[in-house]
Amino acid sequence: MTGYIIRRILWMIPLLWAIATVTFFLMHAVPGGPFASEKPVPETVQRAINARYHLDQSIFEQYGLYFWDLAHLDLGLSFRGDQDVLTILKDGFVVSAQLGVMSFLVAAGLGMGLGILSALNRNRPMDYAGVFIATIGAALPSFVLATFLTIIFAVHLGWFDVLGWEFGNYRKMVLPIVSLSVLPMAYIARVTRASMLEALSQDYVRTARAKGLRDQVIVVRHTLRNALIPILTVLGPIFAVLITGSFIVEHLFAIPGIGRQFVTSVQARDYGVIMGTTLFYATVVITANLLVDIAYAVVDPRIRYR
Repeated sequence: MTGYIIRRILWMIPLLWAIATVTFFLMHAVPGGPFASEKPVPETVQRAINARYHLDQSIFEQYGLYFWDLAHLDLGLSFRGDQDVLTILKDGFVVSAQLGVMSFLVAAGLGMGLGILSALNRNRPMDYAGVFIATIGAALPSFVLATFLTIIFAVHLGWFDVLGWEFGNYRKMVLPIVSLSVLPMAYIARVTRASMLEALSQDYVRTARAKGLRDQVIVVRHTLRNALIPILTVLGPIFAVLITGSFIVEHLFAIPGIGRQFVTSVQARDYGVIMGTTLFYATVVITANLLVDIAYAVVDPRIRYR
């Protein structure tokens, strides 16, 4: 297992290099620049700005300088305010992680619970209700749900606030969390239901029932544990996506997380923040997939990595 983990970590280096390379050249291939403006800028000012951010050099020279800084764990500077990109990511990640972790707990808890109840009550009213809720949740985009929730619970009823984020203040937390968690909740519920139904049809479940074991023991110790592999497969990427920020939800609710910063940086052609956010997102996704592989071996002792 240790050797496998080390190899996976080493493979992250060429993978991140490839992602950074593709992102770098795609950004610079788009016409215009971060300091393009309709108003004329004095030539001396423009030259000073280009020299400050190495924009006066060829694209291959900029590419080499960027990776030289990256090798020293320097993500460069933001073109807006001359801030360090690493500092911007740290500040935004704190907020995005708070929103993402809370949304993940809601999505995983409700999704797995709904899927388990649907599977245990197959072809009964509870199953139909669970499938209906999961289908509606999967078909409803987050920006549509956020709009309806804002109109009903913030504008008309006045129960919650709409703008900003304050951890511990439920008035600012509920609407973003619900908007962000419904879609992954629906996906988790559908995967959990399918996996549980497959596990319930296995011979070992019938054997456990023939031995007279209680239903709770059969579900928890036998069925659920053997159904966890497909569920873990989707939980890892979902967790990575949620904690790295939601572009839409953070923008709609004016939450100062990584997602909103990324949207702003794309609009402003802020190369440093775009590159830093992309690499950060890729690192989190790769790490989440590695943790899922490790969790496989913990859940199922038959799995061994070499």
